[in-house]
Amino acid sequence: MAPRWKGKDTKSKKDAEAEALKEPMSKIISQLQSSLVQSNASGFLSDNCVHLAVQAEQLDLLDKACFGRPVRNVEKDTYWFQLTLEEAFYLCYSLKCLKINGGADTIPLNDEELWCYFKSKKQAFPFFYKAYSHLRMKNWVVRSGAQYGVDFIVYRHHPARVHSEYGVLVLSHDNDDDLNGRLRVWSDVHCTTRLLGSVAKTLLILYVNKNGHSDESPLCLENHAIEERTISRWSPEQCRERSM
Repeated sequence: MAPRWKGKDTKSKKDAEAEALKEPMSKIISQLQSSLVQSNASGFLSDNCVHLAVQAEQLDLLDKACFGRPVRNVEKDTYWFQLTLEEAFYLCYSLKCLKINGGADTIPLNDEELWCYFKSKKQAFPFFYKAYSHLRMKNWVVRSGAQYGVDFIVYRHHPARVHSEYGVLVLSHDNDDDLNGRLRVWSDVHCTTRLLGSVAKTLLILYVNKNGHSDESPLCLENHAIEERTISRWSPEQCRERSM
């Protein structure tokens, strides 16, 4: 599927594509990583999310990289950002550029402690994080797909420049009822593909295979594998002979 750049006309769409090529997502992520490391950035746990105080420069980079969302302005040039569990752990564990405290006035938690906390808040967190990090490492922008009845929506670049191409569902090869129950019957597949097709998106299924390993530690991620499958809705009208 070719990217659908945003714009009112052909010129503005080409401009959006040119801007994205001039500043690829991998470059933006690298700049964000460097900025957070230099500032020794730290956030704190807040139920099912992580809050992070940032300066104006990091606010801009977080927005460009599509991590979290701003929630309030505390004081001049200081902004609070709210990260999802997957976003926070990716910055902390994969990019090594964020420390996360147990509360506003506590010391940073280590990777094992964070992993256990996130699992306690979201039982299927290991599967969702594996899928999230899999897409992020391929430089896809990953956002919540709740609006379309899926787990994630992915973009080639910033959503202001390009339309999303895939709606993502995370499933398991390990008979996890909470994950696999959603596409158990054909009508579920039909409804999902029809909904995504109506907004020009393709259903991407990410099957997470634990390969017999437990998920008690984030080290298990190295042993977990991802299988990708796309499912599209077949329309008979598109296959009829034009001459008939």
